[in-house]
Amino acid sequence: MKAPVVRWSLPLWALAAGLAAQEPSNQVPIELPVYTVTDSRELPPPEKWSYGRIDGFEVLSNASEGSTKKLVRDFQKFYQAIGIVWPGVQRPSAVPAMLVICGKGGKFDAFMPDGEQHPDRAMASLSLRDHEQAAIVIDYEAKVINLVTPEGTAAAAAAPTTDADGNPVAGGGDPGFEVDAYKQLYREYIHFLLAGVQPRAPAWLEEGLAQIFMAMEVTDRSITVGQVEDPNTISVAQAAMNDAGTGGTAPQEDRDFNAALANRGLLSMDQLFAVANDSAEARNPLGSTWAKQCYAFVHWGLYGDDGKHQRQFLTFVIRVSKEPLTEALFREIFKQSYKDMGITLRSYIEFTSHKIVGVQAKKGQKLPEPPPFALRDATQSEVGRIKGDTLRLAHHDDAARLAMIAPYVRGERDPQLLAALGLLEHNLKNDAKARTILEAAATAKAVRPRAYLELARLRYADALAKPAAGDRLDVTQTASVLTPLFTARSQPPAMPEVYELIGDAWAHCAITPTAGHLGVLDEGIRVFPRDTGLVYTTAALKVRAGLIREADTLINLGLRVATDADTRAKFEKLRASLPPLPAAAPAITPAAGK
Repeated sequence: MKAPVVRWSLPLWALAAGLAAQEPSNQVPIELPVYTVTDSRELPPPEKWSYGRIDGFEVLSNASEGSTKKLVRDFQKFYQAIGIVWPGVQRPSAVPAMLVICGKGGKFDAFMPDGEQHPDRAMASLSLRDHEQAAIVIDYEAKVINLVTPEGTAAAAAAPTTDADGNPVAGGGDPGFEVDAYKQLYREYIHFLLAGVQPRAPAWLEEGLAQIFMAMEVTDRSITVGQVEDPNTISVAQAAMNDAGTGGTAPQEDRDFNAALANRGLLSMDQLFAVANDSAEARNPLGSTWAKQCYAFVHWGLYGDDGKHQRQFLTFVIRVSKEPLTEALFREIFKQSYKDMGITLRSYIEFTSHKIVGVQAKKGQKLPEPPPFALRDATQSEVGRIKGDTLRLAHHDDAARLAMIAPYVRGERDPQLLAALGLLEHNLKNDAKARTILEAAATAKAVRPRAYLELARLRYADALAKPAAGDRLDVTQTASVLTPLFTARSQPPAMPEVYELIGDAWAHCAITPTAGHLGVLDEGIRVFPRDTGLVYTTAALKVRAGLIREADTLINLGLRVATDADTRAKFEKLRASLPPLPAAAPAITPAAGK
């Protein structure tokens, strides 16, 4: 949501000196920290990657130019189609997400979080996220992988290794699992979108929707959602083997639920619902019965039997977002037990009667083309920053730091690299280095709202340790905290922590804020009305400023949204301290005949 713009300025008598001190032209040049590297071999050598930007994403790829452009162009069409059939789900941000395409050299493995790395990996894509950033990593290099799943093990055991005469069969043994990088990118994009929606949807719903949209068909004239394949179709590779008479089994394909589950036992519904978003099973769906059964259940709910279950299904989704999911709740809505639903799904898998939805361009017209995608050689700053931030999201902090300091030590001072490195040092508790680097990033006008927020926090901590106006902050100290916060506020997305720190800075300032000063906190409350800390701080500041009626309104809001007794008690105590409310202005009654 874009924050409403509130024009706010500090009076010259109050903060002019402090604000002037923040202008880069008046600052002493910042001396950046030195990173000591005892051996040049400690630094990774410069790597050749390509860089490009599309709406909402920075793209870093070491696949070939042709492969990268083809994949990204297809992805652009996909997310444009998602925006048409599912409007409103994308969210603006000053910090684009990162799309890392690993096309050669085994680069994908370095990004896999600890605990998910093993010799026979069954992953070909990753979706990584924290409160500020997100990254999608695609293993474009992997074409066939070995599955470490019960289904993969069973397939390996069942695959013939010799023919009837005892001769080795071409392709015998574990045929592996065929990876479609395009579909994996679709899936991760849906998870990227859904993970940004709060409260987060349960894993079964996310995966079911991801699987449905993976199968979405997009042409120049139409978008089709909900269509499922003919389960009797065989892959091109298997058909070629059959035609050649070589025998053997082609790699498994990632099929729609009606084909993938045709010869598999189903999970019980309580097993299906028990899988958590951050579990290994949810993060690694290739060849998974769970993933395909999520697909079957969500497809049945939305499209099955010409959509007759849709109202029940949507009621179910809304209810489980507000209350615990139990079999009693399930039975109340669907009029079926978990066991009954297992039978229903088995029947649906075997005889899939469903409707499809979509968009069709008007006669003689085509769907809009995505904007051009330009690819160029990535700078070392871009390589270090994007790889470093992605490694940090995968919790490889040491590798992330090494990736970022390599271009820094070689003299790169790109503002975005400085912001990323400063935030990483702050995360690693190296606050002296972090402060200096973030100051340089702010002076260079980096676009990274959290960099300004963390810089403000560091300045605030220093100011509180040495308040210049008795036990309160003076004008200059307050301005030094507020200045980066207002820059952070100008860069989407809106962050509640920015408004909270603005309130804290005013609460500790020696100068009593005016109604004009507090307007920015009113803005924050309009955007984050359930942030009780922000509501309380603003209400207390309104009391201090003599705005008693406005304070009373905020106290009423805090009491409505507070969810615990301690918070309610704080608001009640603040209300008890209020002086009598000023009388409301009398209404003006027009004179007769006017």
